[in-house]
Amino acid sequence: MRSPYSGYKSSGFRFCFHVTSIAHRPLFLPLEMKGHPYIQRLLKGESPLSVFNRPDIRSARQAFCEFRKQFDFAYWAAKDYIIRDLQDADNYIPLELNNLQHYAIDIMQKRYSNRFIGRYIITKSFGRVGLTTGIQAYMLWLQIYKCNNHSYTCSASDISINPHKTDLCRFLKRDIVPADKFIYIPKANRKAFFNTYRSPDYIRGINLGYVHFADMSKWHDIDGNDATRANAAASSAVLMKHFTMIVLEGNIPKEDRFNIDEFKNFHLPWQIRLMRLEKYSKNPYFLDRIAMATSSISSNDDGLYFHINLDKTFAPDRIRIPLSPAFPA
Repeated sequence: MRSPYSGYKSSGFRFCFHVTSIAHRPLFLPLEMKGHPYIQRLLKGESPLSVFNRPDIRSARQAFCEFRKQFDFAYWAAKDYIIRDLQDADNYIPLELNNLQHYAIDIMQKRYSNRFIGRYIITKSFGRVGLTTGIQAYMLWLQIYKCNNHSYTCSASDISINPHKTDLCRFLKRDIVPADKFIYIPKANRKAFFNTYRSPDYIRGINLGYVHFADMSKWHDIDGNDATRANAAASSAVLMKHFTMIVLEGNIPKEDRFNIDEFKNFHLPWQIRLMRLEKYSKNPYFLDRIAMATSSISSNDDGLYFHINLDKTFAPDRIRIPLSPAFPA
């Protein structure tokens, strides 16, 4: 059974770590931890007290847990990130990834490990699965522990954005969501920007590491001035050739779900494809009205975007992430 605490079947590439002075049961840790000096010293039998320079085993284990959070998103989310319970609005619970959240983020983490370009199109045929929340938390974790850059979330309305601002403020131990269009993150010394597609210009020209266009199927007039401005504000702040993360995410309206079958008919169901829009879009990022997507940057399939289709019959075991990097690290 998947567990964020033991790491079993959690996101990303993992290895088995069994050091009884740290934990009595085996832990499955992110592969990038394996070569770290702390892990190497522990595997050689050195005491955690000397490795983490702690006076007792309890504080040494706590130091290990804090060290692990830098590499293990699922563990960090379950330990530190608190969200509102959908079943009880007055209750707050840790973010333990559900199957769909885990699946999408697992793909992102494995591709990140292999240095594939971080461009994603996520389409789903049902709502309220916590995918937007999971992506928002994942970007925050990357912002703090990895590339240490600004993040940007753009959605259809303030109603969609405010819960994510509230979750972030709760993580930062702030009770009131400020009225500003950004939230300062002290540990990362960076900002998280939140805008609607109607008022996106605040972040124009500010360097971004992570861009999340959420609930795009709810956006009105995807080729209109407001949506074009949202893209312009984000694209002016993103270096397309670098490993920034851009996530396009939205539901698929019922009347247009059959269009997604085009993806499933390929011999590689999850292969990157440059989809042609029936209607020309001025926007190099955007989904059309049925939440399909294209890079639209060149006439050839440039592999810029990776499509993830989530529906009620999706099969997680079908995905295979190539082990060869897309470009040098």
